[in-house]
Amino acid sequence: MTAETLLNAVVLIVLGAAALFFGLRLFWLFAAVVGFAVGWWLVGLFFRDLGILQLIIGVIVGLILAGLTRWLGKWAIRIVAGLAGFVMLPLLLGNLGMLGGISELIWSVLGFVLGFALAVFMADWALIILSALLGAGLIMSGADQLVPVPISQVLHLILSFALIIVGVLFQSRQKP
Repeated sequence: MTAETLLNAVVLIVLGAAALFFGLRLFWLFAAVVGFAVGWWLVGLFFRDLGILQLIIGVIVGLILAGLTRWLGKWAIRIVAGLAGFVMLPLLLGNLGMLGGISELIWSVLGFVLGFALAVFMADWALIILSALLGAGLIMSGADQLVPVPISQVLHLILSFALIIVGVLFQSRQKP
């Protein structure tokens, strides 16, 4: 395992844990994690083997989105939820092997629409659910890079759902 892989895995796990447990309470932090995930995922989708540059771009996009939430007003929650859906739906379907031959970008657009619509009708629950999903996904992506042997798909699914449940329960019991 290279130092670059280790750094990538640690960053994914730390940011995933932050989103998993504090997505509702610390909205600006969740916005930064969503921005990081969008930048990191898009760079990985369009370019291969950029290494540390992928992390740097993710951090820059995360900081920009966290800063923009200040000026977006009530639209901030909707846009951040939409971007969380943009990243989450193709990652979730890809991990489950259910992309069905449809482009990841098409799934991303559908994920944006679903995340945005969820935030319009249930803002707090949208943040709780999407931050738990994104956090679990980032943690599992980091864990996949740390573990030298591939994790079985069944174990991956069980651990992901356990993390999602823990995140939703933890956040739903806290007052924002």
